[in-house]
This record gives sequence, C-alpha cells and structure tokens, in this order.
Amino acid sequence: MNFNGEGSLVSAEQDNVFIRNFAMVIGALLGVTVFLILIANVFFGTDNPERAALAQERAQQNMNPLYSVRLTGDPAPVMAGADSAAEDDGVMEVRSGEQVVQAVCIACHQGNFMNAPGVGDAEGWSARIGQGWATLIEHTAQGYGNMPAQGASATEEEIRAAIEWMVVTETGLEIPES
Repeated sequence: MNFNGEGSLVSAEQDNVFIRNFAMVIGALLGVTVFLILIANVFFGTDNPERAALAQERAQQNMNPLYSVRLTGDPAPVMAGADSAAEDDGVMEVRSGEQVVQAVCIACHQGNFMNAPGVGDAEGWSARIGQGWATLIEHTAQGYGNMPAQGASATEEEIRAAIEWMVVTETGLEIPES
C-alpha cells in the first residue's frame, strides 16, 4: 500500500534503508569506543610502575583504619578545639575523674538508665564494688551487660579516675583492690 502526497506511507524499502543506516551508526560508535579503549590502554596501561605504585599506596590508605585506640601510657592527641592548653609536642593532660564522667559516663549514670547505678548512688554501687578495681575497669573498658565499651573514649587511668570519682568520692564507699 503506497500513497503519494502528504499522507503517504513509508515503504518497506525505506524502512530497510533506515535500519541499515542506524546499524551502521551504532557499529561506528562501537568501533570508536573500542579504538579509544585500546589507545587508553597503550598510553595509560598498568605497565607504568609509577602508576602501579600510586594505586598500591591508595589501596593501602583505604585499608588503614580511620581511628585507633590509645593504649595506657600513650599520650592523648590534641583534639581540635580543645579548651585545655596543649603542650608543644601535641599532648593533652589526662582528664580528671569528674571530667570523664561528665564527658562520657553521665548519660547513663544519671538517673539509673538501663540499670546503671547513678553518681553517688551507694546502694546501686554496693553490689558492684565487691568485684574489685580490676573487674570494674575491665567491664568499663570492654563493656559488660548493658554497658557499652568505653576503652576508646578514655584511657585506663581516666576510667579508674572516673570510677573513683563516681563511687569513692560521691558515695564514700571503698573499692577493694583485686
């Protein structure tokens, strides 16, 4: 069925010409793509030792942890915007027990949150202090029951000072050495 004039239908021959031209354009684009990939591999391939070393260095950087845990005795790094004056070598003083409690512990140890004994709660602490210092410090640093680990938030000395301030100073209870 072939009409002449404004309302004519496109013939099957014209369809075949369009499909052939379209396929040639797609084929040409595919050929150009393959050519560009080959050129890129020739000039920027992995045979370049400098490029391979850079790739290895970046891969190693991606594998390094973003944070690290400070072990007992290691100096605390200066934190941006810290209020306390830092020494010339970038070391801050160890925080007091009260400072650690206010910064780290108070969220749970104020008002018996999740069964945490409050600051100065002699009755709540009396059941726990019989375990001794070593156990209290270990449970605080590594976590125990509902208490999350705090070892990354404070050093062992700071943890001991915080426990001492919360229990000994505020309740008058004595914690046995273990």
